[in-house]
Amino acid sequence: MAEEKTLQDARERLLAAGTELFAAKGFTGVSIRELATAAGVNSALISYHYGGKEGLYEAVITAQYERLVGKFEAIAISTATMEEKIRMYADVIRRNHTEDQPLVARLIQGELTSPTACLENVVRKYTVRIAGIISGVLRQGIQSGAFRQDIDPIFAAMSLAGMLNFYFILREVTKAVVPEFAGRDQEFVESALKIYLKGMGAD
Repeated sequence: MAEEKTLQDARERLLAAGTELFAAKGFTGVSIRELATAAGVNSALISYHYGGKEGLYEAVITAQYERLVGKFEAIAISTATMEEKIRMYADVIRRNHTEDQPLVARLIQGELTSPTACLENVVRKYTVRIAGIISGVLRQGIQSGAFRQDIDPIFAAMSLAGMLNFYFILREVTKAVVPEFAGRDQEFVESALKIYLKGMGAD
């Protein structure tokens, strides 16, 4: 039992260390020795638990998406109204980037600029899954009359994700170019939701 707990602790430390290092340096910029040192474990445990550096990296990216998917699925089956669900999705995305998993943007940036096998195996798979969850809610809203009938739920889901994630993924760049945006994440989300739910037309 004690040995099992020690191994589990090592696995979790590797995942935490991998998240920090891969976010900071990208997949190719991190060595096995560096990962083991940061986690305080023998480097052989990387292969034991994850099958190597590639497996640990994939586990890091997967863990980021799994936490997010679980929250989205809970919203989808909740009794909230359609508009409330959209607002809840937006809040989850904001909190995911700013509080819960603040390194996710750097990890995704790394995959977009220097793609690995994870782009296909993890990022694409989970993106499709999340789009399916959100578009399912939008489809229900369209069928119930809560949302307009002339929109494609898949396009609408991707539009919402694009509006919100683009801002957070490029937030550091945005702050450098337009410094007055710094610290106004909630305001951005509210503005994006107003445009998304109500359109640009005058009231």
